[in-house]
Amino acid sequence: MMNVSIPATPANVASGAWQPPATLPPQAPVHFRFAVGDRVRFGDMSAIIADCAATLMGRELYEIEIFSVSHGRARRMVFGQSLEPITD
Repeated sequence: MMNVSIPATPANVASGAWQPPATLPPQAPVHFRFAVGDRVRFGDMSAIIADCAATLMGRELYEIEIFSVSHGRARRMVFGQSLEPITD
């Protein structure tokens, strides 16, 4: 069954058919392993962290800029679990 939203009109509100949308659960806390500017390895490609965000479930999400051969996509969004730090 599809979840269909009923628009709030005076008739719907008065009859009780309209219900407010469900609230989102609180965001899970996240600890970022990498900071903006850190160098990382994504597979066999070297990259730098351009931005970071968290999903509602608390997973690390990074925007990376790939330095080497990027196969036509120099900027990518990847989960933190697929990145390894570069230590030189």
